Amino acid sequence: MLETRTVLIERREAGERREGASLRITPRELEVLSRVLNGEANKQIACGLGITEQAIKEHVSTLLAKFNVPNRAALAEAGTRLEFSGEAGVDRSWMRDLFLRAEPQICIARGPELRFEAANEAFLQAAGRRPVIGRTMREAFPEFAGQGVFEKLARVYETGQPLVEHEVERQLDRGNGLETRRVDEIVQPLHDAGGNVNGIVSYTVDVTELVEERRRDELVRSELGTVLDEVPSGIVFVDEHGKLVKMNAAARRIARQPCDPAVSLNDQTIAQFRIRYGDGRPIVVADMPLARALRGENAPSETYIFEVGDPPEAVFVRSSSRTLRDPDGRIRGALVVFTEITG
Repeated sequence: MLETRTVLIERREAGERREGASLRITPRELEVLSRVLNGEANKQIACGLGITEQAIKEHVSTLLAKFNVPNRAALAEAGTRLEFSGEAGVDRSWMRDLFLRAEPQICIARGPELRFEAANEAFLQAAGRRPVIGRTMREAFPEFAGQGVFEKLARVYETGQPLVEHEVERQLDRGNGLETRRVDEIVQPLHDAGGNVNGIVSYTVDVTELVEERRRDELVRSELGTVLDEVPSGIVFVDEHGKLVKMNAAARRIARQPCDPAVSLNDQTIAQFRIRYGDGRPIVVADMPLARALRGENAPSETYIFEVGDPPEAVFVRSSSRTLRDPDGRIRGALVVFTEITG
């Protein structure tokens, strides 16, 4: 049994060595394969490499045999796998599936004119299903003229330096006329066997909806801040750690001195404002309305005294607090409302 197993292992290893040897590609064959991937015909390849068309046919035939594929289309697919994995004989079909089904918009363009060689489903959908493969970027996306897109991509090709952009604005026709989109994009240079840049690969994520949602939230916060500043009672919002998030105009007026947003208000109010109950009894941090709210308790309205200035001025307030929760019930902060008691 052991002897049989040894023979099987030796045969398998011998087969792997033969397969690896058969897939060794010469520098000239690699040049031909690269141009096949670009969609060039034999005559065009021959002209570009300065050799006869018959020699190109022989190189292509050799490549077909080495990759064990029946035609140029299959050779191009196998060559693409080689580019992705670096190992032509290893099944990397998952990489093709990853490329085609990836959420980011991915495209590959070759040559100084940046001619599209490949694009995944997300890219084609974002492009409004327009034809792109085989076309230059300028031909496929004329609306990018004047937006600086072509110039930035050309710099990546010319310098070999990647480009990273965040929430950059683009005017794009997705099939229903020009519209403004916001995208995050990473563009990486691609290199040939000699280390020279021969193309680019772009990864793009459309973040338009996220940007618009954030702007709506900022607008609501701005409008809410304006409304809160008209309220005569002091209103303070803190996060789940007790750090100051928002303090309206009345709160700043009643406090009579600024609060440090980097310090927990529970600690700050005891030390800085010398706060105590309305009848003069001392109070500990755990019993503060803010601390109770951050524990999930809604503290009822109660009278407190704090002191400010030198000589100290006693300020009486009526204060209550509420716990703020996420939709899932998690405590995300607290709201404290207090009104100054005068007379």
